[in-house]
Amino acid sequence: MVKLMEITSYKCYNEKAEIEFDPNALIKDQFGKTDSVLKYLIEYKPELITNYILHLKKRIKNAIDTFDKKDGFYDFPDIEEKFEFLDQYPELRKLTQEFLLVHMNPLKKSPKNSEKFIVYGLNQAMALERISYHRVKTFVELLGKENGIELYTKILTKIVDDMHTKNQQKSDISMTKNHEKAIKYWCKRGLADFAYCRLDEHMTIYRFDSCFTHTALKDFNDPDIAYYASCYIGDIPEYNKKRIIHLRRTQTLHHKDFCDELYWDSRVHNNPKHPSIDFIRNLEKD
Repeated sequence: MVKLMEITSYKCYNEKAEIEFDPNALIKDQFGKTDSVLKYLIEYKPELITNYILHLKKRIKNAIDTFDKKDGFYDFPDIEEKFEFLDQYPELRKLTQEFLLVHMNPLKKSPKNSEKFIVYGLNQAMALERISYHRVKTFVELLGKENGIELYTKILTKIVDDMHTKNQQKSDISMTKNHEKAIKYWCKRGLADFAYCRLDEHMTIYRFDSCFTHTALKDFNDPDIAYYASCYIGDIPEYNKKRIIHLRRTQTLHHKDFCDELYWDSRVHNNPKHPSIDFIRNLEKD
């Protein structure tokens, strides 16, 4: 029996919400993710690397060619940081930056910070979600769905382990403050319409009725690969292993009419029971 403490609904989804953003930060982050994929591909299946690079470049270039590019669009300084594996393929690095820029489509420079630009929050999501889709889809097209996902899962597990090593959750983390910060961030970016229910001081359930992640990928009409390219990272067992605040989902918008996310403080709760889908579906929507 779920004991309710507090339910709040947020109608924040806004595809035209403008945010101040440093495109170079996103480019650098995605360079790092591609570098990690290449690193562990070489570790697990080195014979695939040449075809993987060729196929991924083709997918990215085809996507870029569908855009009309703005004048001055590429007046961004090159990212100086070096990446051990990506830098062996300079054309892929160049195409990745171009891909991210055309999807972000910066509107104008920030009046507050000359190094930042004004972009739509949805466009930011389009850039990072769609480059991830192409990385995963390339595995599937080269190896078949089952084998491609199996290899990507092995690679993703390594990436998550690296992520936890670099960014450990602080021991003084608070569920309340953590979620207040998250909700403020989501609403500022117009990210989603969602309901939030505090089950107790240390456990929270969300129902997402819309989300940029789903919007950014739904036109591929490929929900399985869209899921693996985006939300799947939070569903593999390794994701929770070194975290204090744990996450569990039973469904996402890629396949269902809403996404459910249960968060709990593992110092207080040990593998709590997930609220039923009917309970989550019936959380107050108005």
